[in-house]
Amino acid sequence: MLSFGIPDNISEIWDKEIVPVTHDLGNNPLFSDDALADLVRHNPDAVREIATMDVSTEDSAHWRDSGLSAADPQSLFSAVRSGALWVNIGHVGGRDIRYQRLVDAIMDSIDDAVPGQASFNRQIGILISSPRARVYYHADVPGQGLLHIRGEKRIWLYPGHEPYLKQEDFERVVTAVTAEEISYDPSYDEAATVIDLTPGNGLFWPLNWPHRVVNGDSLNVSATVEYHTRRTRRHFAVTYANGIMRQAFGVAPRSNAIHGPAYWSKAAIAYACRKTGLGSRLIRAAQNG
Repeated sequence: MLSFGIPDNISEIWDKEIVPVTHDLGNNPLFSDDALADLVRHNPDAVREIATMDVSTEDSAHWRDSGLSAADPQSLFSAVRSGALWVNIGHVGGRDIRYQRLVDAIMDSIDDAVPGQASFNRQIGILISSPRARVYYHADVPGQGLLHIRGEKRIWLYPGHEPYLKQEDFERVVTAVTAEEISYDPSYDEAATVIDLTPGNGLFWPLNWPHRVVNGDSLNVSATVEYHTRRTRRHFAVTYANGIMRQAFGVAPRSNAIHGPAYWSKAAIAYACRKTGLGSRLIRAAQNG
């Protein structure tokens, strides 16, 4: 049985402020070493990334593939304990229905407490990372939460607007020209909210807010929650269409509105370009001159 706590005022602050939550996933056997090793052993293709990085600097150029394999989970987890590694196990609920039930229970609790909220495409992922490992400054496309299970980590969260989130940068993320990395400047830290996460704590934050993470001196295990709503999908469609306009045709978009005639035009463009693959072809053609 999941224990999941949300603030009394969640309906007032949801998607406007950082929302702290509590949970008891650390007591759930699904997150034990043996269970995680079994999960990877039976689903090695669920391991989306095994990355390494320079733990001494905030520079995404130092993020790279480790070259390690998920074929032997015990050896992989041993390497995580002693190295500088970040292991991302994705779409776990699609591999084991027990994890999907957890993320559904979490999002059901939030949806019930936030009027008009109706989340879908809910996914849970698991992050296993080394002592002192870091995740560089980036922004996620879906709605996002982080539930900390083991170890300690510090997260910096930044406002989801210029200059912290440059629209051109984020359009390149949404159109898959780049990964999640966006431009970072140390001066941004003056506007950051810094939170130390310990087991049993977690956060949800407003859509697309940039963030970065640094682990404490212990192995870390966290669960990520991803979800969509009608609003997040509209933001995605507008950003995707704006990215096509800018990158393929050199037209600077004037609006990010998610309502009105301009929105519906952009939604149609985004749907057609993604459905047919035309968007990617147009961007590649523009890049190749």
